[in-house]
Amino acid sequence: MDFLDKAYNYNFEGITNEVYQFRFISMGIQEITKIVSISPINKNLNWYSVGFGNLENYENTIIVNDLAEINNNDYDEVLATVFMCILHFFISNPDYTILFFGNTLHKHRLYKQKISSNMIILKQYLEISGGRMEQQIKIIEKKQTITRKGKEHERTIREKDLTSLSNSVEIKSIEKYNTTKTADYQFVLFKLKKDL
Repeated sequence: MDFLDKAYNYNFEGITNEVYQFRFISMGIQEITKIVSISPINKNLNWYSVGFGNLENYENTIIVNDLAEINNNDYDEVLATVFMCILHFFISNPDYTILFFGNTLHKHRLYKQKISSNMIILKQYLEISGGRMEQQIKIIEKKQTITRKGKEHERTIREKDLTSLSNSVEIKSIEKYNTTKTADYQFVLFKLKKDL
């Protein structure tokens, strides 16, 4: 089965304050509602950033938790759905660029592995680049309590501190994505292929 064929059905929820929102259900031991948001980060360059997480009720407030530990171990299906949402976004914005990275070191590594292992399929639709910034992103260690098999466990998450970046982030380098150099990439860029 093709990577993108694993995607869940999703709904395009609409555009609010220039943020494109999608919703889908992760199926497994439980049904988990996931939200994918594609938000502007540099209007002059037409750059947007993609983020996704679990829709949760936290202290009577609905939030999208991108650090949620609750999942159905369906990483391929979830990421395939995120890529389908990105392709949907490109239908009405073919000249825009999507910035993609994980908010923790673990997730960022996982996403780059999935991109690399599905490069043949993704390159049919997307121009993919990897890049580095002049500034180093600070890493914060946070304690998180999670529940696995009914038992609470405490763990440390190494999260990227995006507030440590100045408003004028300088790009050091952007190159065509090279699967042998993924450890170097602090972010990944997607553009729609011109010949589609």
